[in-house]
Amino acid sequence: MSEAIPVKVQRFAEQIPGGVSELSPAEQKDMAVDILAKIGRLPELEYSAIAAIMTRDPRAINAAAKALPHTWPTGLRREMARGWATEKGLVRSQKDIGETYMRSQQSVSNYWQETIRTLDRHYWNGLSVVEVQVLDLLDFHSRRNAHRAKVSA
Repeated sequence: MSEAIPVKVQRFAEQIPGGVSELSPAEQKDMAVDILAKIGRLPELEYSAIAAIMTRDPRAINAAAKALPHTWPTGLRREMARGWATEKGLVRSQKDIGETYMRSQQSVSNYWQETIRTLDRHYWNGLSVVEVQVLDLLDFHSRRNAHRAKVSA
């Protein structure tokens, strides 16, 4: 991300939040780097949950699966985490998953509900921490805006 070259992209009917559109590409890049650095400093489980749902990268999904109970088979934890991260649900039916891991369909359903509760908790906890840390970036996107806010106050 820090190696990215700022470019202007044509937008078709896309709304940009107030203040962000006034930033130069360099300021937008700096803001993104700051936010990514804050996410990178989160505890491992929160970081992996955010990375899994935002990037859908298999490495991040496998890391997020570590938050699930270790008594579950590793393949089951990864399959459940993948379903959660893609937000499309499980790829296979619960019956098929149960047959693969020798579990009842009700057990697989319980595992799925536990997966959603656990990974959602880590995801939202991480986002809550980052949100508090970037409030100043959201309110005052640049020094120019910060100066304007001080003058108008």
